[in-house]
Amino acid sequence: RSHMPVHAALLPVLLLLPWLAAARAQTLHPETLTVDGTTSLTLVSHATRVHLLGRLELYPLGLYVEATAVDRQQLASPDTRKALRIHVLHRDSPGERPTIDWRRELLPPLEPAATAHLRAAFAPLRHDDVILIDYVPGRGTRVHVNKAAAVPEAGHELMLAFLDHWLGQRPVSEEMKARLLPTQLERW
Repeated sequence: RSHMPVHAALLPVLLLLPWLAAARAQTLHPETLTVDGTTSLTLVSHATRVHLLGRLELYPLGLYVEATAVDRQQLASPDTRKALRIHVLHRDSPGERPTIDWRRELLPPLEPAATAHLRAAFAPLRHDDVILIDYVPGRGTRVHVNKAAAVPEAGHELMLAFLDHWLGQRPVSEEMKARLLPTQLERW
């Protein structure tokens, strides 16, 4: 009688976990967002940040723009309305040492004062919290944590820093970058 090693039987399941996380992420993000009371942005892509080979879902991130088709120049343009929506999935376990500092990885490289301010706003994040980073021309970039303004107004550079953080040369995750970049976008 032949016995398959347990790890060989689990391999197909482990390989499916990131795909299942991505499928679930779509249900966590609405198809459209209203960012300035009037403008509706469309979900153009989404990806889930996972850890430990997909066993631990940290957060899905959704990319929204004014139109369903966007190119790299439009996404980077200060004339394009855009948003990033992050839905926290991770649950901290009391008494358990975290295996990844996922809250820190939500922040792009910024000036020390801006980093400290956002780090303080993101510190209490828990399961089911939502971060919304949106940009509207003429108004600027806003960052909300559960509808409370963490950054009420900043320049377009803040939105570009967040976009670069997930889509740039050194993204948080290459897998997320590949899923987030709509097919018509080239290298960020």
